[in-house]
Amino acid sequence: MKLSNPWLIYNVTRAWVKTLKVDVEFRAQPRFPSIVAFWHGRMFLLPFALREFSSKVAILISRHRDGQLIAEVVERLGFKTVRGSTGPGKGGERAFLQMLELLDKGYVVAITPDGPRGPREVVKPGIAKLAAKTGLPVFPLTFSCSSGFRLNSWDRFLIPRPFSKCKVILGEPVNSLNQNSEEELRKEIELRLKELNREADREVEWKK
Repeated sequence: MKLSNPWLIYNVTRAWVKTLKVDVEFRAQPRFPSIVAFWHGRMFLLPFALREFSSKVAILISRHRDGQLIAEVVERLGFKTVRGSTGPGKGGERAFLQMLELLDKGYVVAITPDGPRGPREVVKPGIAKLAAKTGLPVFPLTFSCSSGFRLNSWDRFLIPRPFSKCKVILGEPVNSLNQNSEEELRKEIELRLKELNREADREVEWKK
């Protein structure tokens, strides 16, 4: 049965997360404003693990039906949401302007650069465009778990099993001003996210 009630999803997920042994590591001091990037398939734990920062974080969430459910859940955790995408169409232009405004006000903007429909773990150009325009750093973020399962979805969504050990890592930022082009910046963000995934997986001995 597919869950469609945001209150139910929120309460079930919160109870699930309370069983986990979560270690959060900041390899760099968070900056306000800045941009945070994490893969769509690794988002399950992140809003709960980083809830203490929710009042100054806005998360980009797509306009499709599943996105609406996710938006309602993360808003209950205190995060702001921006609806749309970083690309053209589907509210992309409006969302891009909203993110610029929020960054100008000192918010962190969090983006799943392979969402909302993939390809999996491939960074789309929008986040590089946003970083290049603002000159702000992009912090890679991920989590892994010692025991979990993946949904049969395009993003292979990772859910930790109850009572498993979990690791959340905020990595060193990618400096948008150090790249010669938006494409180089896009590739660097993608590389750093993939490296951080591997490091988190090794730390908790996740077996794919």
